[in-house]
Amino acid sequence: MRVKICGVTRPGDARRAAKLGAWAVGMIFVPETPRFLSIARARRVRAAIPKGVLAVGVFRDPAREELLKVVRELRLDAVQIYGKVPTGLRVPAFIAGRSKLGPLDYAFLEPERTDADRRAGRGPSERAQRAAWKASAAKKKSRVRVILAGGLTPENAAEAAAAAKPWALDVSSGVESRPGVKSAALLRAFFAAASR
Repeated sequence: MRVKICGVTRPGDARRAAKLGAWAVGMIFVPETPRFLSIARARRVRAAIPKGVLAVGVFRDPAREELLKVVRELRLDAVQIYGKVPTGLRVPAFIAGRSKLGPLDYAFLEPERTDADRRAGRGPSERAQRAAWKASAAKKKSRVRVILAGGLTPENAAEAAAAAKPWALDVSSGVESRPGVKSAALLRAFFAAASR
């Protein structure tokens, strides 16, 4: 099972995720979120992501020029977009809540969360998770590349992969000792669970 480690704020965490087999590493460019990176800090994380692992920038309602500037400056391989998606992007995108996708795009499926949970970096309820897993399994039949996220942990990764049958799993807070700080032990446990 492919794994994307998101919300990476430290170069060492990016290197560790890649060494464990991450398919992608995500950096967040949404202000007022616990894992927000300035361009200066993101440069250091980006430098630690080896060739062969996708470097992904995460944005919310980005202005087209602002997004493309970050993509160029950091040599991002893909973008993950919440909210309004700018037109004319020529970079693979992980897109939440959109039915029409381009040939390079991925459907990003995340259970519903409250605004307070999102700001605090908390995951969704178990009920919302199971609804998303069911939706992911349904999309599998249409050959959409679904990336499943939201509330994943080493304890539920294997169950989520089996129930949802996604193309990839995306985890952030579920492998952290505190917001933005990935735990080596939890990362190892997550990769082990995802590969079952």
